[in-house]
Amino acid sequence: MKEMENLTTYLVQRAQVNFETGGKGIDSILQWDYMGASEYEWGALPKSIKAIRDNISEYTYLDIPLGKKAITAFCTNEQKPLMKQFLTDLSKNKIRLKMSSHFDSVIKGEGYYHDRTNFWFDIENNLMFWVKNNEFETKFKELIQTKPV
Repeated sequence: MKEMENLTTYLVQRAQVNFETGGKGIDSILQWDYMGASEYEWGALPKSIKAIRDNISEYTYLDIPLGKKAITAFCTNEQKPLMKQFLTDLSKNKIRLKMSSHFDSVIKGEGYYHDRTNFWFDIENNLMFWVKNNEFETKFKELIQTKPV
């Protein structure tokens, strides 16, 4: 298998950790932001989650210090060595996205979105990352492996 040189993406879905959404599965702990572009609709998120579940044995968790925050990444073992640079680039707006991730605001701790967004889902690379949150991570680990009924 060819080693990955870097991670690039165009589609990062924003969300906020919320334990009272009333949804099922992952939707029970996340409140998704409306992104305003068709690329995020028509089943894009479920398709990416299915790809993750189909390859769940290849996934790992990684804590990455970034600024004054700790970010937890949920990615494949192959993506793991690239995550720190990927998140650093994203925090400095060096990655052009379809819609803003507001990740830079969260890392800087300023701006309208700095306390409204704390979870991101790269639906092209099938990886997720969030501001470190042990309670969320425990629930996420239970939910990511099983499809809701």
